[in-house]
Amino acid sequence: MCKIAFAPCAFPPNPIPSPGRPETQFGSGAKLSRGACVLEHNSGRFIRRLQTRRYCFSGRGGKAMKTIDCSEKASLMQSPATAHKVTTTTSEKRPSPRKFGIMSLFLLFTSALLLIGCGAQGDSDDDSGEPVTIRYVAPGDPHWSEPDRVVIERFLEQVPGIEVDRQSQEHGLSHYLSESPPPEVVMWLESHELYDVAQQNLLFDVSDIWAEHDLAEAYGRQFREVGRVDGTSRFIPVGFSWAGIYYNKEVFERYGLVLPTTWEEFGYICDTLLANGETPLSVSGQDRRVNYLWFSYLNIRLNGPSFHRQLIQGKESYKDERLAAVWETWISLFRRGYFIESPSLTSAIGSMNALIRGDVNEPLTEKKAVMALAHHFIAGELPPEFASELDFFQFPQINPNLPAGEVTSVFGYVIPAGAAYHTQASAFVGYMASAEAQAMKMARIGEDPTNGGWAPLHRDVDRTLLPEAARKGEEIVRGADEVLPPLFSALPITMQAGFGSVFDWLFAKLETPETEIDVSEIQSTLEEARQQALQNGDYRQ
Repeated sequence: MCKIAFAPCAFPPNPIPSPGRPETQFGSGAKLSRGACVLEHNSGRFIRRLQTRRYCFSGRGGKAMKTIDCSEKASLMQSPATAHKVTTTTSEKRPSPRKFGIMSLFLLFTSALLLIGCGAQGDSDDDSGEPVTIRYVAPGDPHWSEPDRVVIERFLEQVPGIEVDRQSQEHGLSHYLSESPPPEVVMWLESHELYDVAQQNLLFDVSDIWAEHDLAEAYGRQFREVGRVDGTSRFIPVGFSWAGIYYNKEVFERYGLVLPTTWEEFGYICDTLLANGETPLSVSGQDRRVNYLWFSYLNIRLNGPSFHRQLIQGKESYKDERLAAVWETWISLFRRGYFIESPSLTSAIGSMNALIRGDVNEPLTEKKAVMALAHHFIAGELPPEFASELDFFQFPQINPNLPAGEVTSVFGYVIPAGAAYHTQASAFVGYMASAEAQAMKMARIGEDPTNGGWAPLHRDVDRTLLPEAARKGEEIVRGADEVLPPLFSALPITMQAGFGSVFDWLFAKLETPETEIDVSEIQSTLEEARQQALQNGDYRQ
């Protein structure tokens, strides 16, 4: 049995329909098709063709439950009332019916997992012989829950001794860890909070899952240390996003511009655009995620990824003279007129709208630019007809003698230390980390130019399943020597407040071009925030 709760949440856009997949529909004229079981509902009538499995999708908080049990001896004719009860949908928004393309499936995960499925006995945390239900908390948006639903059903086919109650994520990780008992599995990002609770031993050691599924080899060198604390792994990553400098393809072509790889080439492009009456860069002064990206990439390119990591961990002073160069370089881009005017009045999506040229009849914004640094999930908010105008390139190299570093959001699964069923949770997470599971998820996303999603970590996933943007983003990230988390998730709250004050102050100063900006004030503000964070115990050294 699979219990799945759905709730709206803003995450990546809709998967693209494609032919050839079994389908599930609910409501009037509903049809459920999985494996050997097909039930049809028409005017209160059910026709049972074959008897196989049970499927159960339940809402939370008193919402309706839909249960179909193909193995029960149901009569061929059901009353309309009964039929309605079986097919009633929840009041929460469900995605529209879709058909999906044939996907490549991979070898099943290890025999140990299959043994767990045979009655959930032996080394199971529950020896009663009854199926064990594990709680799995993850984003409720259909662009996450729909792929999950397909993968969970496949998992249940292999491990019948485990049931999965998928619940929509509504709180932070610490909240779920405080529950008694906590859920067995929570989807989360690599973040300051994740490492903080791991150092408090609130997360189960998943080193055995890494070893059993050979994830160090399957995932690649850049991700082997993600989620490791004191020599143990407390996190199973499964996917990642990317960032880049987005640009309008038609404008680049109009001026014969070639994608830059060095800072000098990037400066030439900006100067060429300015000379032709174009504003080179858009930026949002309202969105910290974008501001953090500029600081992060300039620091990584000027001072190296290792220094940036030390800074994230609170081990370097913000008064370090190397950071003065970061702020001075960014400010110099504003002083040269590269950025749009009044960025403090521009939102994140407004910054991306500035790159669009196909909005002549109904302009998305009066400010226009040609390029913008952004996370892919921000660019993914654009409608497809506008997103097709854009492409992206890697943030240019500044110091060729430094290792390459990239900013990427890595997401995956944690098992709370206080969860009731560690063995079953480990089986589930191990499967979710497999190439098969990740391939099934990617097949549900489809070829969507606005895909604000992710690239799978497992290298055995068929890369033809990935949208073009994901393949390009993956190439950039995997080509790096180090990957680093975005500051919006990596910094403790005290440091985020410090950066927020600095960004507000900086953009206010930039409103008046003649105003002198003292970089030492910026550094002092951030160092004060770091000292406060150390005092608060936010950095667990």
